[in-house]
Amino acid sequence: MKLRSQMILWPANLDSTKSRIQGRKIAKGSAVQTPRLDEISEAAKKLNLGAETSPGKSRPRTWWEKNGYLIVAKKPKSEVLRNLATEIRRIRAARTSA
Repeated sequence: MKLRSQMILWPANLDSTKSRIQGRKIAKGSAVQTPRLDEISEAAKKLNLGAETSPGKSRPRTWWEKNGYLIVAKKPKSEVLRNLATEIRRIRAARTSA
C-alpha cells in the first residue's frame, strides 16, 4: 500500500538508544531514549499533525519488535521527527514535575 500524501514514523526513528543502522533518523542529541507509541501519538496531537496510530505492527527490519507506527501527513521527515522529540521531552518533563 503506497501512501503518497502520508509518511510512516516508527519509534526507532526517534530512539537515542538505536544507531543509524538500527533505524534512528535524527541526531542522537535530538533523539529521546526509548520513545513509546503513546508518547509519540500524544506529541503528534499537540503538534496538530493529524496522526493515526497502528499499534502492534513491526518494522520490517526488526520483525520481532511489535512497537507499532504512526502515519502523518507528508512533510520533511527530519523536521517532523525533531519536533516530535522536542515535544516528547516536554511531555516527560511535565510528568516528572507534576
